[in-house]
Amino acid sequence: MTPIIDILFAHNDEPLPEQFHHYAKPENKAVDELSARQLSKWKNRRMAHFLLHKLFEKHQIDTSLLAHIKKTDSGRPYIEHSHIDFNITDSGDWVAVILSHSPIKQVVGIDIESLQKPRRYQRLLEHYTDSQEMAELADHQTLSTLEQRFYLSWCLREAVLKSQGVGIIKLSEVKHRPSQKSIETAYAPTGKLHFYHQLPFYLAYFFEQPESVLLSPTLAEWKDDSYRQINRFKPIIYDVN
Repeated sequence: MTPIIDILFAHNDEPLPEQFHHYAKPENKAVDELSARQLSKWKNRRMAHFLLHKLFEKHQIDTSLLAHIKKTDSGRPYIEHSHIDFNITDSGDWVAVILSHSPIKQVVGIDIESLQKPRRYQRLLEHYTDSQEMAELADHQTLSTLEQRFYLSWCLREAVLKSQGVGIIKLSEVKHRPSQKSIETAYAPTGKLHFYHQLPFYLAYFFEQPESVLLSPTLAEWKDDSYRQINRFKPIIYDVN
């Protein structure tokens, strides 16, 4: 078995096959009875399920396993399988999933953040970062705006923490050094992080990578009923632990 790491994202208004139309719809409510928040949440959930289904199909994994998704005590979804890990994220109208399929299970985590409204970026950074990270972010050579630097700091942390089902309460316990492109945390194994700022949202994904294994993740968008591999943008790459 060749280890794979695959990331697939889509807008939640992309057309879906009939079999996914009613997946996870709130019971006893017609679509036109859903609030805007309920409608968005439902569209994101069914899109996430569809994207996982497409990745399972792509890699010839039994899609019936998706009928047996469980959740940890912290709410992280998983399948009881010795070769598979996955993670899901959504923000606004966008949804992304990451799939790991390997001889020995390798954990993954993913986070996207779309710009729905301005945030107090400086105040948030001051809340969970240390002075060295703040200084290095201010001197970042690639990301020119405070917004971009904030989402680099935030999304990287979210992705590694989500690989273990740990919440944002632990953000300040993740040590981030932008100048070295490194993350240190007790809440993830050794691995890699990729960060993109060139998409319709900010994206970070983490994948466990033992020293003896070299993995090349594939990033694609599902649009107009087909995969569109993303090759034109290069991620910022981090080492974890």
